Amino acid sequence: MRVVSHWCCSICFAVLLWANSTAFTWAQHQTLQFSPVLNDGVLPYELQLVPLDIEAELPTLHSFAHAQWDGKWLLLSGRTNGLHDFTQNGFVNFPPAHQNRDVWVVDPNLGQTWRRSLQDVAAGLSVEQVDSIAVTNNQFYQSGARLYLSGGYGFRTDDEFTTFDALTAIDVPGLMDWVINGNDVAANHIRQVHDPLFTVTGGAMLELDGRTQLVFGQDFQGDYTQFGNGVYTNQVRSFTIVDDGQALSVTDVTWGEQRDEYRRRDLNVLPFVATNDDGELESSLVALSGVFTEAGGVWTVPVEIDADGSTWMEDPDSPFSFRQPMNNYHSAKFSMFSESTGENHLVLWGGIGLFTTEDGQLVRDDLMPFGNDSSVIVRDADGDYVQHVLPPSFPEMVDVNSGRILRFGANAEFLVSPAIPTLGNGVIRMDDLPAEITLGHIVGGIVTDLPHQGNSAASEQIFEVTFRRKSPWADFNTDGLVNALDINLLSTAIDGNNPADEWDIDRSGQVNADDLAAFANNVLGTWLGDANLDGQFGTSDLVQVFQAGEYEDLLRDNSTWETGDWNADREFNSADFVAVFQAGGFEQGLRTSVESVPEALPPALVWICVGLILYKCRSRE
Repeated sequence: MRVVSHWCCSICFAVLLWANSTAFTWAQHQTLQFSPVLNDGVLPYELQLVPLDIEAELPTLHSFAHAQWDGKWLLLSGRTNGLHDFTQNGFVNFPPAHQNRDVWVVDPNLGQTWRRSLQDVAAGLSVEQVDSIAVTNNQFYQSGARLYLSGGYGFRTDDEFTTFDALTAIDVPGLMDWVINGNDVAANHIRQVHDPLFTVTGGAMLELDGRTQLVFGQDFQGDYTQFGNGVYTNQVRSFTIVDDGQALSVTDVTWGEQRDEYRRRDLNVLPFVATNDDGELESSLVALSGVFTEAGGVWTVPVEIDADGSTWMEDPDSPFSFRQPMNNYHSAKFSMFSESTGENHLVLWGGIGLFTTEDGQLVRDDLMPFGNDSSVIVRDADGDYVQHVLPPSFPEMVDVNSGRILRFGANAEFLVSPAIPTLGNGVIRMDDLPAEITLGHIVGGIVTDLPHQGNSAASEQIFEVTFRRKSPWADFNTDGLVNALDINLLSTAIDGNNPADEWDIDRSGQVNADDLAAFANNVLGTWLGDANLDGQFGTSDLVQVFQAGEYEDLLRDNSTWETGDWNADREFNSADFVAVFQAGGFEQGLRTSVESVPEALPPALVWICVGLILYKCRSRE
């Protein structure tokens, strides 16, 4: 793949320039601390990206809108070049020539594409209509055969750059027919109304139970320059669209509370479901992260949004609040829900973030680099969030000019496959998925060849997203759960020298205590010694095992993981302490797959720690 030689930097280069002109210190994010990033070992599935090769001409787009009909994609709006520049000239930063004025139709199954220009005389559109559709970062959603667009930033012909105030309704099959077959005129499939309500760019727009939620974003007027600032909405605007196919209007408009914490744009907003007090599934939205704080930082605490537009956010100062460390900027994304567990899995693909992985370790960069890291944020049945980093997901693709690895995902979109079972709000029904299936495709986005100061382009690469349930090999007792019962079965197999492949967790060709460590670390995502399986190894685990009273007792083979057997010999004695303290997880908090693993303690220090812990725990009995 070739990236156009357009010099760019990460999105925060603009903030850096702004910061240099003000009294500023870095790390002015919403929170000073961030939640740990866990590995993907406990996720019940694997996700993989496979490049989709289509010989037909493909669009190069980012920050665009899309819809689907009859197995085909409708793509419009957005930009056709890479990341914008940061000069004092708006025409250099956002060249009007790169505003996408084409409407594309893509058939991913047949490998065919079609396109027509909105400026075509046969389109029958006014200059103002074309300008208001050929914008970047508009908000959109599809409802049946209708695609609704709002706002967006672009150039108004013979005037200036602006955030447009249009709500646009598009008849998806009708506009597709115009593009493919040339039937009718495009204007007959496009209707608009104008109101300051819709003057938003960089936000998100989704439908909840018949009401439209216009979430956050900004109103940017004039040239986009390195020292320019838009007016953030700081709110959720909620309304009902009335559309009979002829007349278009909105009713029941609610302008939500404006809060400083809602000064957000270029974020990921996803639907999720939860069980209400009546035991019924209820749809909501969650706004994840986004930019920028007043000091140029990143927002980290999610905002949940109900169907009436009301919002809720955890206390950022609480140590129990989720503070998102990765994938902070708008990217391709989708939601999955498991009714059996009550969990929502919010999948974020690549893009821009504060934390990325390098050589298996988590690295912080306040300049927010481009990267290929992807993650899953799991919202459990109690409403608690945790982020899991996925294994390297984007295939390693190299720019033919620079020879550098390409970075995908920013301002890309995910289009779900029509055969995928979903709830009414578009959330994928995870429990109903087969063992392996294509969920959909990632389309477009900004592609760069460096985290900062590299070349960028609008990507034409399409990635197929495949889902595969993990083999149930770790669920040894086949009860549908992977927990301490399975650990104990593994320990019994290790102690009995059972050579069967199912017990070889680390795939070393041998079954031994290393497999117990691999099970704890990579399957459960925790430490050796985590007796209560709360994700940490600490004093509470030691109290639990000593209260069980099996330390160096006279009974043979009576100890389990929960009562102190951490080296798979089915006994609880000093050898277990040697194993866990050499593993280095004591009082290290939640284990992650990407943070530095503590070094093992020297043998002499291990015995000192064992003695101190034994004394401390026995004194508490």
